[in-house]
Amino acid sequence: MDEKFDLDSIDKTFTHFKIGAKVDALVVDFLKDGVLLNIGGKKDGFIPFNEDENIALKSVKKLDKFEAIIVNTKDESGLIILSKYKADKLREGNQIVNGLKVGDIVSLVITSNNKAGLISNLGAFEVFIPFSQISNRKIDNNLKNYINRKVKAVVLEIDILKQKIVASIKSYEENEKISNENAFWSSIFENKIVNGKVVRFTDFGAFINVNGIDCLVHNSEVSYDRTKTANEVLELDKNYDFRVIKCDKENKKVSLSYKILQENPMLKKLEALKVGEVVNGEVKKILPFGAIIKFGDDIEGLLHIKEASHYYVKNIYEVAKVGQKLELKIINIDKESLKVSLSLKAMQEAPDILKLTNTIKE
Repeated sequence: MDEKFDLDSIDKTFTHFKIGAKVDALVVDFLKDGVLLNIGGKKDGFIPFNEDENIALKSVKKLDKFEAIIVNTKDESGLIILSKYKADKLREGNQIVNGLKVGDIVSLVITSNNKAGLISNLGAFEVFIPFSQISNRKIDNNLKNYINRKVKAVVLEIDILKQKIVASIKSYEENEKISNENAFWSSIFENKIVNGKVVRFTDFGAFINVNGIDCLVHNSEVSYDRTKTANEVLELDKNYDFRVIKCDKENKKVSLSYKILQENPMLKKLEALKVGEVVNGEVKKILPFGAIIKFGDDIEGLLHIKEASHYYVKNIYEVAKVGQKLELKIINIDKESLKVSLSLKAMQEAPDILKLTNTIKE
């Protein structure tokens, strides 16, 4: 008697596939849009080409065997969709977990979330990051926005039996902050050129983040134009180069200058002047030892009391008053300190007694 042809019995001899299952795959052919595989069942497997899979399949040839993960069992073409990339990542993750200890740092990609926190995977292990361990910074309450984000975290707990890991992004950030601070304070010094981002403005200047440390650039150090403030010269969240002008490591304070790295317009003005040149100026300020004279294109020079007259002058008020116009001679130009020295007595004829003294000396 002929045996009954039982399709159910035959079907049981084939492997049944589930999403997430790991299978052994044999490369049958390379097609235009992917790789055809034999996976030992009634259906063939297929890996479509994409950025991740192209990397995983880079060195694969016909008849090569490798492990793959099932990602879809209901493809329109009747093929089971596989991923070599995910299988490789699972294997790599398991290798990492084998040597993992509490306190180690791991790199993760957030895959999902629940009300309690974020979820990732490391090999066959589920990694959970509690809400309280996400960050010290402002947290986005919509945790779905963290999905697919790459993060680093410190391992807090490992449960081998349940294949679960608890980790903390916050602990990693705290460790990085301490490490960055130590590196910063050990390498910072006066006159060093640093690059930093403008993080906030104040009435007196701007705070610049340099390698995680907030440093101050005062309004007086952003421009040679004394009327300009930091928010008129610098832009929020933009990076600039600065020079360190003061470094107080004991009190953890660093002062920066932006203008010192810019071309000083006053230098160009001084380069156009010559010693011996006669200028017309106005007395702007009286000092105990002389007067500040403004002349030319907003240039200021000093008329020292010794250069006010051939005669002894006890008080500069005797020869100069604020607002008074004077004709003076340039006797020195110090480009390094941007100072000009002026003389009033050089414009005056020397008294006869001085002429006689000079003649005798000659």
